[in-house]
Amino acid sequence: MYKNRLQEYAQRSAIQLPMYKTVNEGSQHAPKFRSTVVVDGQIYTSSNTFLQRKIAEQDVSKLALEHISKKIKDEICPLTTLICENTVFCKSILNEFAVKMNLQKPIYNTVQREGLPPVFISSLVFNGVCYNGEPGRNKKEAEQLAARVVILSHLGESGSGIILSEIIKSKGKLYAALHKVKDRSHANISAVPQGPSIRAMEVAIPGASSSQAVNLQSGFVPVDLPEPLIVGPSSSKKRQKNQEEADKKLQYDTQRVLDIIEAGRLSLAALPMTQAPPSSLA
Repeated sequence: MYKNRLQEYAQRSAIQLPMYKTVNEGSQHAPKFRSTVVVDGQIYTSSNTFLQRKIAEQDVSKLALEHISKKIKDEICPLTTLICENTVFCKSILNEFAVKMNLQKPIYNTVQREGLPPVFISSLVFNGVCYNGEPGRNKKEAEQLAARVVILSHLGESGSGIILSEIIKSKGKLYAALHKVKDRSHANISAVPQGPSIRAMEVAIPGASSSQAVNLQSGFVPVDLPEPLIVGPSSSKKRQKNQEEADKKLQYDTQRVLDIIEAGRLSLAALPMTQAPPSSLA
């Protein structure tokens, strides 16, 4: 009964029920009924006329189902390619399909075959039917492959195929968006500066002469810097004062270099540093 099948398709697709309009193009004694039906915004009109109204409605229902089936088949090709190339969403698609169809979620049974490398085979029961998937490299992949078998078997159906195709399209958009974000993140990482192009740079230390510049090479990991040799005056107070000033200056210089490295402006390898000249005698 084409009329009943068309109504079931509308219910499963969550669209408005078909609306029929049948007119008599003949006379009362010699009727010629021609029927038109509206399904999901599409209008279908039978090319034939019939003596009975019911037969005319059955004929136009058949016509609508044929067009809908062709539409589904045209949409199946890219969806089938998507499912065959990317199985990562197959279990998720099947679970969502079961929920929308008010069916029990699939039950998986996965076993590992002996041998190297390991091979996993998964089977599942969906809507009372058992399906076997292709071998997978791990349990997760085997279950995705088994779910794919169920999806491909239901894509050609006029009612459930529409619902399933819409789910696959939404998952496909999500998959494409994830890849877009992933590609963008890789592009951002590759665009991050990896340090100066020259192999060595000289960093001028504030308050120091040009001969006291620090030569910084790529890959440097700072280590404890040697204390400069201090030759002070005979006076112990002046020696102590000079020592404190030298310690402060060294601490400042070291912190300055560490700050530059932390800011990510330099990639350093070694720190050849000229020794501070001895203090002048009083």
